[in-house]
Amino acid sequence: MRGLSRGDIVVPAVLAVAAAGELAALHIGPLVVTQVPTSAACLLLVWRRRWPMVVAPAAVLFIAAQEMLGIPRDEPSTPIAIIGLACYTLGRHVRDLRGLLGIAVIYAGIWVPSGELPNPSDVPFVVVITLGPWMVGRIVLAHARSSDASAAEARRLEDEQGRAAREAVRAERARIARELHDVIAHSLSVMVVQAGAAEDLLRADPQRAAQAIAEVQRAGRRALSETGRLLDLIRDDEELGLAPRPGAGDLPALAEEFRLSGLPVDLDLDGRTEGLPPGVDLSVYRIVQEGLTNALKHARGARTQVRFRRLRDEVAIGVTNEGGSTAPAWRSGGHGLIGLRERVSVFGGTLDAGPTTDGGFTLQAHLPAAEDG
Repeated sequence: MRGLSRGDIVVPAVLAVAAAGELAALHIGPLVVTQVPTSAACLLLVWRRRWPMVVAPAAVLFIAAQEMLGIPRDEPSTPIAIIGLACYTLGRHVRDLRGLLGIAVIYAGIWVPSGELPNPSDVPFVVVITLGPWMVGRIVLAHARSSDASAAEARRLEDEQGRAAREAVRAERARIARELHDVIAHSLSVMVVQAGAAEDLLRADPQRAAQAIAEVQRAGRRALSETGRLLDLIRDDEELGLAPRPGAGDLPALAEEFRLSGLPVDLDLDGRTEGLPPGVDLSVYRIVQEGLTNALKHARGARTQVRFRRLRDEVAIGVTNEGGSTAPAWRSGGHGLIGLRERVSVFGGTLDAGPTTDGGFTLQAHLPAAEDG
């Protein structure tokens, strides 16, 4: 049936079969007739989650009507289970205390048809089989609400973390774009100057050479203009200065800066720091800077090793601290690590980060670095 779960159908079906078996075993009247009230009650309880305030009291009223068919109230025990399920439904699937109104209707259905006041000895039993399941239903409802709230909070935090990660990637991409465009702009400036010098030096077929070189100059100037226009769009006002971009050659000064801030830094440079492609050169500096920043933030006082190794066609960078609380900060989704992964991926490199066995943290990156002309 559409909208019904297997549990909605199975539980009432089991009770209906049990009631039929019990009536047959007790030899109480024709089974086809005596089974009608319990079957109708169980059929109603199939929709207990959808309309609890209607079907639960109605099911109990069918059970109370059994006496009209000659079924003794105190002989079959399955109707007690049916009443318990109806009362549990009022506790579990009615969000407020209106379920107690349904319990009141159930009491009326149990005692009013007899036309007599309830026997005092029967009251505790009836209260137990009605309010007991109702209270269990309330407990289950409260637990379900708590679980739903926790799941909703987890989804909210996951969404916030996702948004923060996307923002970190966007910011890092913008930063990389600014830096790379600066490199390109510098290269284009050199091209324009060299093309201008070549114009004066070339003498073979001076007219055609001059036209070609002039076109190079024009193309270069157009590229510079477009690059500057793009930089104006993506760069913050405070970044418009003309200070040179740092690179691998500035790692000693960077290490000293962090030493003065209270972080013991050992710097190991293996190979030449000059001659790297401009974008890779800048990224080496940024990776070490980010690693030292996190070591200072989360493991102040822990000795930190910075290794730079220049190979024939790649650069290996490592930042490792000997202990502290750096690892939890990175594992919790630190934006610095997200940005570094984005930066390294731009150049087709690799980045690995994780805790060390002594409670510290290590950051290892490899970047392709063919000799820069």
